[in-house]
Amino acid sequence: MTTKTEKDEALQTLKQLKRYLHRFNQFDPKMQVSTILTLLEIAEAELLNKAISVREIERNVGLLSGTASRNVYYWGEGHKDMKGGHEMVTIGFDPEDRRRRSLLMTPKGWAFINQLVKA
Repeated sequence: MTTKTEKDEALQTLKQLKRYLHRFNQFDPKMQVSTILTLLEIAEAELLNKAISVREIERNVGLLSGTASRNVYYWGEGHKDMKGGHEMVTIGFDPEDRRRRSLLMTPKGWAFINQLVKA
């Protein structure tokens, strides 16, 4: 960064990123980056009108299958090792291939994403 404009843009971007991460931290102070990325991948796919599966979360975020599944359950209905999920994601069937599971945001999930965007 050499110009004042580049520094100002970088500073604004960093401040915005910190606000987003602070909101996730308020939600769960022990949350890992991969858990954050899981929710953002699902929201992005839905905004692009694309189906996304746990396998694609694995690939896009760089996770092992068990970790990707736990992250999805964290945002969804919960996992056997959890007391309950956050109901921000649902797991349904891909309309193109009924054997494949598709991840979608719930209204509660969109409300959380909208809070991030407006932060």
